[in-house]
Amino acid sequence: MLQQIKRKLDDMRTIKALAEAAERHANAAGEREPGPEHFLLAAFDLPDGLARRAFARLGVDPAGIEKAIAAQHGAALASAGADPALLTDAAPLPPASGVYRAKGSMQGVMQQLAAWPRATPTEPLTGAHVLAVIASSAQGTAARTLRALGLDGERVGAAARAEIAGYRAV
Repeated sequence: MLQQIKRKLDDMRTIKALAEAAERHANAAGEREPGPEHFLLAAFDLPDGLARRAFARLGVDPAGIEKAIAAQHGAALASAGADPALLTDAAPLPPASGVYRAKGSMQGVMQQLAAWPRATPTEPLTGAHVLAVIASSAQGTAARTLRALGLDGERVGAAARAEIAGYRAV
């Protein structure tokens, strides 16, 4: 029982770190509310390093993700008839104050993270869990970004689950 409470507290700290990092990534790109693509970036910032190791397993450098996300945002603007240069003109936003807000698409991500089956009561939430959940979506900026990097969600999810399994074994 105490182990489950400790894990839940650790998970809350991880979610807080993810949310704060995602907000920083969104604000740096001139966006007020973070979405799954910003949580994808935030997963690479977590100290467990499992999201980075999953990408290494796939032979992909996560350093290219920010540019790939920007390219997807630019393509979305262009398809709507807007000038993609609007993105390069967007100034970074200051950190938000008040109640935390994220894009509506984050509700499904958070629900999936909360429902992720844990092998043990003490298994922590990791960047690989976040990566697997985000990779499971076939739509949205994060999914298009992964495809632009030559990755499909199934492969990314498999690599993330392999990292989780390896982490469990330690």
